[in-house]
Amino acid sequence: MEKRMIDEKMREKHGKVLRSLDKARVGKRVIEKEWDTKILPGILKEIAAKHGLLKTCDINNPVNTDGELADRFFKAGWEAALRLGFYCRDTESIISVDADELETEFRKVPSSFVAGIGEGARVVKARTPSDGQEPIFVAPLSIQMDEELYIPLSQGIVSSKLVDFQEGPSLDTVMGSPLLADTPYETFAGIYEYHLRTEAQRRAGRKGMGNALVSSASTHFGFLSGYNLYEQPQIALCLNPAFMKINYTTFHKCFVANELGGNIRSESPTMIGGYTGGPETTAIASIATDLLQFPICGAVLPGSPCYDIRYSGNCGRHGVWAQSMATQAITRNSNIILMKTINQVAGPSDDMFFYESIVGMTAASASGQAFTISPRSAGGSKKNHLTPIEAWYNAAVFKGAAGLSLSSANDICREVIPMFEDFLMNPPKGKSFRDLFDIETLTPIPEYREQYLKMRGYAESLGIPMPKDGVIC
Repeated sequence: MEKRMIDEKMREKHGKVLRSLDKARVGKRVIEKEWDTKILPGILKEIAAKHGLLKTCDINNPVNTDGELADRFFKAGWEAALRLGFYCRDTESIISVDADELETEFRKVPSSFVAGIGEGARVVKARTPSDGQEPIFVAPLSIQMDEELYIPLSQGIVSSKLVDFQEGPSLDTVMGSPLLADTPYETFAGIYEYHLRTEAQRRAGRKGMGNALVSSASTHFGFLSGYNLYEQPQIALCLNPAFMKINYTTFHKCFVANELGGNIRSESPTMIGGYTGGPETTAIASIATDLLQFPICGAVLPGSPCYDIRYSGNCGRHGVWAQSMATQAITRNSNIILMKTINQVAGPSDDMFFYESIVGMTAASASGQAFTISPRSAGGSKKNHLTPIEAWYNAAVFKGAAGLSLSSANDICREVIPMFEDFLMNPPKGKSFRDLFDIETLTPIPEYREQYLKMRGYAESLGIPMPKDGVIC
């Protein structure tokens, strides 16, 4: 009986992905440019106008505090999900979800899942705004590092128990050879990363901790070679090519993750100033993207953060407002376990990085976000510009702000944003891991240690309880 039940569950998971593939194969054909420039923006604007949401963005209050407004955005996002669906690049067609299917799948969305093994396992649970429930923090994002730095950096980051799971960093070489996407080099990268990652976790005493995989794979090849090497359950990085879009690469990964017992994370950011338009329509697109990811590919951890296309971050006023609105719309009205990234554009050792982190993490956590992966120091644009301190700081703020009221979070953001917003378009890139840490002892240089402690104190002075990192403090 037990075996039959397990088989039925697996059949349902695989069946969902197969149905989406079938829809992509026979669905309405649309040229991608028409989807991007006419269909998507036209329908989003029409829906926003219908629900009275145009020009509701309040940049003087970047964290939304109006629950009724968030609920209206949820209804608009629901309508957008039904009217738009996902565009499949490989078939140049639309994968539509009808009302009955969306309702049925919405009721099936799991409110928790487990990743990791034994003592390293953690339960990831859905949250609501200001509920005080500690969210899950994962570090770092897939910032490129020299391969000889992979183990020491990872060891340093996960040495703090504030970091629940590991995702990055990513590699651009493998044993000295170039890591070329869509080639056998990438296949080996999935294997090579497994050995580096598990060694780093062993050295840090974090054997069995959960992983988001595979960070060094830009197509499915590295994932297919590496994901099966880890004892399950883990998190599968099934990242979509863009908001409200999907491709065969994601579907490849979903089949494997489902069969092995993994948890699918599917994500792609919406862009304020891009095809989704302003902050209001971008928030609607973000909500719709998050609503569709479980019905279409079985993602138990959807995420569609809202970035400002002008600087490719989301810690300025428009980005914070759109993301807090989209987050609250989901967390107030569903059991979806919501994942969104916070994208800092300043680099390590600059005060601006810490200010951005306070704003982004506080707004996200108070809005009910259950899970994040961070940091993206220097916007992910500078190789080796990442240290353990940025991860620990973000984790402390994200966990500490979980019980803050939305009005308190808004007050904090209103105070801190003016300290860096003039530099968003030309941010300081900071310094590298080698500049800021002794690589052999994994200790920060004295100046960076003092800056970290000072910025922790600043966050506490704002009313954010900062849990200890267990390494420096």
